[in-house]
Formats: sequence, C-alpha cells, structure tokens
Amino acid sequence: MNLTLNNHMKLVLKNGVELLCDHQDQIIKEWAGILEYMKIHHKKSAHAFEFAFSFFSQFLKMSEQNIDHLISDIRTEWFQQFHRPPEPNLLIFILSLLENAVHKVIKLNTTRSFHLHPSVQFLFSKICEEMLASTKHDKFHIDSLCEQMVRSEQLDIEWIARVEHVENGYQLKKITGLSMETKFQVIASSWFQITEEILQKTGGKKGRSDVFPIPWKNETLLFCINNHDGSSIVPFLTYAMHVLQIEEENYQIHWKDAVILFNEWIMRSKNLDEAIKNIAYGYAHYLPFERCAIFRYSNIEEKGQGLFGYHFNDEEIRSIKENIDNFPSLYKSLARLNPANEALKNFQPMYFSHASEEFPYRYVQTFQLESVVVAPIYVPADGKLIGAAFLDRGPGKFFDVDSNTFAALLKFGQGAGELLSKFTEPEHWPSKDPLLSSREISVLELLAEGASTTEAAEALHLSEYTVRDYVSNIMKRLNARNRTEAAVKAIRLGIIK
Repeated sequence: MNLTLNNHMKLVLKNGVELLCDHQDQIIKEWAGILEYMKIHHKKSAHAFEFAFSFFSQFLKMSEQNIDHLISDIRTEWFQQFHRPPEPNLLIFILSLLENAVHKVIKLNTTRSFHLHPSVQFLFSKICEEMLASTKHDKFHIDSLCEQMVRSEQLDIEWIARVEHVENGYQLKKITGLSMETKFQVIASSWFQITEEILQKTGGKKGRSDVFPIPWKNETLLFCINNHDGSSIVPFLTYAMHVLQIEEENYQIHWKDAVILFNEWIMRSKNLDEAIKNIAYGYAHYLPFERCAIFRYSNIEEKGQGLFGYHFNDEEIRSIKENIDNFPSLYKSLARLNPANEALKNFQPMYFSHASEEFPYRYVQTFQLESVVVAPIYVPADGKLIGAAFLDRGPGKFFDVDSNTFAALLKFGQGAGELLSKFTEPEHWPSKDPLLSSREISVLELLAEGASTTEAAEALHLSEYTVRDYVSNIMKRLNARNRTEAAVKAIRLGIIK
C-alpha cells in the first residue's frame, strides 16, 4: 500500500488527460470557437492560440496519450514554430483560455463536477511550468548523457538505443552514436528480436558486438560495445543511470506542485464552511490519501472538535469533542510546545502505522482505522495551532508515508491555517475560551478535596505524570504559587465550588 507522492501526482495528471479525452469533441468545438473569435477580431495572440489548439486537438485524437510525450513534444514544436522561448504572459494567457474552456465543458456535462476540476487544473499548470522552465531542463538530460558516453574514448561504446515498452512488446525510440544519419523504426515482441534487428540495421558484426540492457524509468537503454567485454563497465553505467535519475527527480519536486494547487484551490472559499470543506477535499485529492477529517483545536480546553469529514461519516466526525490527553503521543507533542508559541511553527505531522496503539478503541472500530497521519493546521505568523487534519487511505488500510508527502503536509497546514484564521469570527469560533479546561477543573476539584497526585490519577484513570502536567498548567494560568493557592483562587473565581 506504499504510494509515494510522486506517483500520486502522476495519477492526478493522468486523470486530467483522461477527462480531456472523454469530452474531446465538445472541448475541441469550444476551442475552435475561441480561435474563430480571435481571428475575426484580429487578436495578436491568435497565431499562438492556433498553434496550441492544433497541437492539443491532435494529441486528443491519438489512439494512445503519453503525458511525458505531450509535455516534451509541445515544447519542441513551439521552438520549431516560433524559434524562441514562449513569453510568460502569452503562454499563461493561451493555456488559461484552453483550460477555462475545458472547465466549462466538464461543468455542463457532469452533474457533480466539483471533484473533477483539480485534475484539469494540475495538467495545465504542469504544462505551463515545463514550458517556462524549458531552458533548465536542457542542462542535464538522458540524451546528452548518451552522447557524452558514446563520444568517450575510454568507454568504447558504439551506440546506445532508447527502447520503449509498448503494448505488444518493444519499440526503438532513439539511437545515439551512429556515424551516419540513419533513421529507422524497429518494433519487436521480445528483447532478443529487437536486439537482433537493431544490430542488423546498424551493421553490427556477428560475434563482435556485445549488447546489454540497463533499465531507465519507463524505458530500457541498450548499450552496444565492440571488441570489449561489456561486463566490466556495466556497474559504472548502472551507477551513472542511478545518479542521473536522482538528479532529475530532485529537479522535479512534486510536493511543490501539490502545494501550489492546494493553495489555489482553497483560496476560492467564500466563507468558513466552504473553507473547511475545500481544505478537507484538497488534502485528500492533492496528496495520496483517501479520507480526511478536519478538527478544530482549543489550546485552553485542550480539546479537539470535529468540523468536517471527507469520505468519513460527516455526522459522526462533527459529533466528536475529545480531550487531547486521550491521544498520548499527540498530548506529549503539544505539551512540549507550550508555552513557547514560536515552537509551533515547527510542529510536525505525525504518522501512526497502527492507530490501535494510539487512538481510543471506539474510534478505531467506528472508522476502521489502521494507518493514520495527523497533520497540523497552524498560523505561523501567530505561532498558533488551530486544528489538524486526520488522514488515511481508507478503512483498514496500512500504508507508509514518503518524505515528499511530509514536506507537503507542512505547507498544506500553513496554507489552511492562514485561510481559516481569516474566517475566524466570534460567532463561528468563540474567541474567549474558559480559563481552565474541563479536565483541569476535575483535577483541581480533587486537589481541593485533599486528594494527592496519585489519588487524583487513579480517580481520573490518568498517569501521575499527566496529572502533574495538569497541576503545573493550572498554577500558571491562575498565577498561583502552590496547589492550595490555586484551589482558593479557583473558588473565588467561581471555577469550582
């Protein structure tokens, strides 16, 4: 059940392409109407829009859509057409026109289109990003690495072939290192067959060519070496491919994509209720999770209040109002943060592989919890934790979380916190909390009756350490020097009788 954030974002991208294909006739018709309008009114951007319209229309009509090819091909064809990089303002304008038309068609043809639009948004955002960053991509690429290896006097490589995995076998994508500019197509059902055909077309001599494959992402690279034992350099080439893949993956940090899209998505919220729902949906859609429950956190009461459940039973989530000390790890984490508010800026998401070891039994059973992530929702500027998102991948499902997802969770929490703080009003989220929480009052009442720390812990089914933490907080909030003074002040203030 281990689904990385990078893989999840690829699925979101794939969903966007599938939506365009499902509605391609109406989308193309909508695009054609925009182009006609631009031509009639002699818009300067009509030529650029016509290029984009033609490219995307042809792409949607293909029997099989490859997302990687879409992004790389549009960049290549743009340069061939205009002989210069795209101007940012023009590119964003053209892609926005295309995207808005897609949103319009989906909304007209789908009764509940709310959950479909983000995939389209991500697709066009990704295309825009790749187009604007095209010069950066040219710095270090698999093709340039192949050319360098073929030119090397020390490696003795004759040619390198990039082979794609297609439905019925294997297909030659590109070959680097041939002295003559020969272009040919090779499609075969097995590795032996495709190697044989490439050797025949490249003029390889029987018994003198050593050809061996090395996996590369969704492709395989075939290395051909003459008069040389290829096994001696296989480890080096394998390592070189590994380093290149790390380099490219570091460049494509998909958690930033998720954060940008999440923030754009939630900013459309017009009120607190919409904000909470959009945040829950954004967590589940832009990150590799299935369910999300949003909780408000009160630092004074030390309670969590359910606000909304996405793919959970919303009514059951809203009915929850729970003391945080019933979640030991969460309580310890919060206790370390108080009273230094600045530390809240570094509040980290928490991953629980087995919820039964951390969460009360009734919640584990009711919601069939297995692995759970608790992500903070906070306001960095105020150093204030205001809530949390409880996330999982469905009833009874175990999963791991990669480092990219943790990075995204931190940024999601910041964006969600800043948005919710704007909607915080007295009638929605009471700004004046009671001086002491209900659990603190229970502890204080027992102390006022003469109970010791041990006796109070036994009566409340808490550990002595937890009770001591409560006593310490009580004395700080009441500005009392000892337990007796705290009890006296609480009686005077009417907190206890």
